[in-house]
Amino acid sequence: MSGSYMLVAFILGFWCIWSANRDVNALGEALGFTLMAIVIKALMEWKGMPNFDSATLAAWGLLFVYTVVVLELVERFSGSMVMNMTISVCGAVGWFFLAQYAFSEAGMASLGSLLS
Repeated sequence: MSGSYMLVAFILGFWCIWSANRDVNALGEALGFTLMAIVIKALMEWKGMPNFDSATLAAWGLLFVYTVVVLELVERFSGSMVMNMTISVCGAVGWFFLAQYAFSEAGMASLGSLLS
């Protein structure tokens, strides 16, 4: 189900636009964003309580690191509106496709093979 990924990617893009002219605490905001994404995904794809095995935690960790990188890019390079919009759109699209791959069967298999 990609609806939750699309919603969270939209929120990340909006978050990047909102963060343009302020000091961004990338680690703290990415942690809050990742926790919010976990809650949104759990509520939209309700299949009981979430099971956090090592591959799932690795997928969320990968998305956390990606979010930190995107927020740092906004912090450092958003001097103009065009640059901020470019970073926001590319960051949101990248998060969407990375989340789709990370939680797919192939992504979980590759993350599981990296961990074992």
